[in-house]
This record gives sequence, structure tokens and C-alpha cells, in this order.
Amino acid sequence: MPARRKPFPKAAVASILFAAVVLAAIFYQTMHLEQYECEVCMEFEGREKCLTVQGEEEEFAMQIARDNACSFITSGRAENIRCTQSPPAR
Repeated sequence: MPARRKPFPKAAVASILFAAVVLAAIFYQTMHLEQYECEVCMEFEGREKCLTVQGEEEEFAMQIARDNACSFITSGRAENIRCTQSPPAR
């Protein structure tokens, strides 16, 4: 007589379905976002760094590019703050 298979627990099925719905929602949201791409070049005390970034909003993308470029060309928090508050070189 073959061994009888136990049914899959309902909680496991619900968890798998929930995870699938969450992953589908994340995929849908990331694939349908309008992206802005911008290149920002920052100069600070004779050093220069250019970065290209993408973001949901143009202003947000510019701010991220400015912050990241400044982190490459400064040392210390005070320099970084001064750099990020200055306008981009281009």
C-alpha cells in the first residue's frame, strides 16, 4: 500500500501567493517609472568629478549626482557640505 501524501498546508500556499503578488508589484512599479537622467560635474578646490545618474524626478536626480560627485572629491564632512552647496560646474 503506497504511503499517503500529506496535503500542502494552507498557510504555506497563502505565503507563496502573497510573496508572488509582492514581487509582481515591485517589478511592475520599477518597470513603469519615468526616469530622468542627468550628468553633473562638480568642481571643488581644483578637483573635478562628473557623474551621470537616473531618478524619478529631475531635481532629485541632480541632487543625487551632486552629492555623489562631491563625495568623490572631498575629504571630511565640512568639505562635503561646502561642495554640495555650490552650483555644479556644468
